Amino acid sequence: MRRISSELRPGILDDLGLIAAIEWQAKDFQDRSGIKCEFKSNFEEIDLDRNLSTAVFRIFQETLTNVIRHAKATRVRTTLVKKNKQLELKVEDNGKGIAKNKISDSKSLGLAGMRERVLLWGGQIDINGIRGQGTTVQVFIPVK
Repeated sequence: MRRISSELRPGILDDLGLIAAIEWQAKDFQDRSGIKCEFKSNFEEIDLDRNLSTAVFRIFQETLTNVIRHAKATRVRTTLVKKNKQLELKVEDNGKGIAKNKISDSKSLGLAGMRERVLLWGGQIDINGIRGQGTTVQVFIPVK
């Protein structure tokens, strides 16, 4: 689990760009965990601030880490789209579903880190779980 979070450095973003880095991470996650991981985007590449790309990538990594640790999922679906001057990252799993009390738990450092990254860019994050059906994490960040 720690390798997923720490193995990649933001340098991969410089080498491949955000879309290709997320595709690579999704495939690597699938190969390591056996959890099917699909990724779709409405663009091949997007030119974002370097720090914003890093934030989006790290949020994606954290969601995958949470899937391994907590979800008991067999599938993850991720989309990254730009619409209405917003970047939207959506990660859905078919696991057990995060409990409402865990979403705002101060001990959930990974979720707190995701919130901080999103707030730094003037965005918002929505985390929802449905018991026995999975968890959805949606990130909305304004872009030019």
